[in-house]
Amino acid sequence: MTPVAIVGGGIAGLAAAFELTLRSVPFTLFEASDRLGGLIRTDHVDGFTIEAGADSMLAQKRAGLDLCNELGLTPRLIVMKTPRTAFVLHGDRLCPLPSPSMFGIPATWRQLATYDLLSPGSRLRIALEPLVSRRRDDADEAIGAFFRRRFGRIATERLAQPLLGGIHAGDIDALSLSALFPRLAEAERSGRGVVRWVRQAARARDAGGAFRSLSAGMGELVDGLRKRLPADAVRVGAPVDALTHRDHTWEVASGGRLERFGAVILACPARTAATLLGPIDPEAAALCAGVRYVSTASVALAWTRAAVAHPLAGSGFVVARASAPVRLTACTWVSSKWDGRAPGGHVLLRAYFGGAHDPDVVDLDDDALVSVAVRELSAILSIEGPPHLARVSRWRQAGAQHEVGHRARIDQLEDRLRQHPGLHVTGSGFRAVGVPDCIADGRAVAASLSSSRV
Repeated sequence: MTPVAIVGGGIAGLAAAFELTLRSVPFTLFEASDRLGGLIRTDHVDGFTIEAGADSMLAQKRAGLDLCNELGLTPRLIVMKTPRTAFVLHGDRLCPLPSPSMFGIPATWRQLATYDLLSPGSRLRIALEPLVSRRRDDADEAIGAFFRRRFGRIATERLAQPLLGGIHAGDIDALSLSALFPRLAEAERSGRGVVRWVRQAARARDAGGAFRSLSAGMGELVDGLRKRLPADAVRVGAPVDALTHRDHTWEVASGGRLERFGAVILACPARTAATLLGPIDPEAAALCAGVRYVSTASVALAWTRAAVAHPLAGSGFVVARASAPVRLTACTWVSSKWDGRAPGGHVLLRAYFGGAHDPDVVDLDDDALVSVAVRELSAILSIEGPPHLARVSRWRQAGAQHEVGHRARIDQLEDRLRQHPGLHVTGSGFRAVGVPDCIADGRAVAASLSSSRV
């Protein structure tokens, strides 16, 4: 059986490799950097567990939890500590989101009536949402446009921007509702009102919380996958320089070597796929190049518990940019959110910066970025003194933006790739949103490829 080439060792590429391993399909995985895991990276420093990228996975999407089970990691899964209250920074106030709620929309009328993040007029606007007429067409729409139609301007600024836009470090007036939050679009099409759907969905949430992580951090998932793959099939520090389709096989050039494969899975950023596809299919390359990326940074900071006056009773906060003059976009209260992330008597916080609205912040040097984080968090959380640990993580052009028209773009790309048998794409730049989706998509691509080769 001719082997498969996997270009990219992020979670989608690793999931594809794992699926091929289960199916006894030989492969070679090429990872350009010196490490596997992509946007998952966990560091252990002085008793602190610090996530540089994703800190958890959505429990409702089962692919991540199912993979953990197959890897024997289920006993290592942990749930968020309680209370799980999240906050929105509005002006200089941290306003709690109601629980249960979804996308910041309360699950009960009583919660809505006492929702001090929103003005009385905005609360009334949400209450009257079921009377808003649904759109007459099913064309893709920006998240911001959807929220303004259904819930009004204030809810858009104080809920949609920090919560829905913040998840993807993007601009809600560009991000696609159908690609990122299809259930909201489906709720409107049902004709029963979005608020009604939100209330039902919020009440049906898993009692253990919406997210799961691993005891020693998300890096355990990467390590678990790596251990299950053939050692000689994985190459790090091995960028792919070129792809060529010749004599019904794919030639992969990497590190001065030219090897032949029966199929190729591009599990790399869309812009990398664009470069590799350029000589093969310029139209497919242009579609990949059209996927925009943003840069982000995070700063992990540790203090003694006594230095932080705020109770930190919750998971953290996001920032309503229209009303809060800070560069922070969010802050996770890591040691309040997950067990085992900080030694006793200490707190670990993680501040987030960058994205579509502040792309240049990632160019600050480490000292400057730490200084901004400390100054802003100290004011918000009443912190005294400097942190005794600070660690900066940067992700340059790493956040794929699924903007309006993204699903149509990917459909067009799939049409083009069908002209090149054996060539596939997977990962966050294409069909997947978040860790579980990347796992599911990578495995599905590998499974379909394997089935077609039987």
